[in-house]
Amino acid sequence: MVLRKDLKDAHENSVLSTFKDYIKEKGSILKVENRPDPPDAFVEIDNNKTWIEITDAFFSDSVAESITSYAAHDKTHQPSESGLFIDPDAITSERVESVIRKKLTKSTMIELANLHGSGILLVGLFGPFFDINVIENHFSIAFEIQMQEQKVFGSIYLYETCSEKVHKYKKIK
Repeated sequence: MVLRKDLKDAHENSVLSTFKDYIKEKGSILKVENRPDPPDAFVEIDNNKTWIEITDAFFSDSVAESITSYAAHDKTHQPSESGLFIDPDAITSERVESVIRKKLTKSTMIELANLHGSGILLVGLFGPFFDINVIENHFSIAFEIQMQEQKVFGSIYLYETCSEKVHKYKKIK
């Protein structure tokens, strides 16, 4: 286990490593040049320089706290709240839309896009009801339009954890 303060870096290294493998499967080569934060990485893909930002969408704040407190050995684990959930598809799509919108409107992301061109956004899905194959079917029309019109991220991928050190990716823009 790691200290809570080190979780972010370990998580981002894991995501960058599996994204590199995913890109390789698609016939391209990704090289991480540096990790300034922000962005989470400046990279080169097939000799084209770009940048990557990583963010996570949790089903709830309680799930976020449970996952991060479980992984950190210097924090007492806080189990997530249980209960009945009405329309989990609406909850999950709203959570994903919310984290992407935050990145699209964040001043540091806009500044990076203005200086270095559009980047790549990787959005992790964490919770019992996320389904990487259907989540985008539940996005609002307004959000879909916003994603297509924005210039901050040229590509947006969702990812979910399949097993330790393995992520499944799906491009949504």
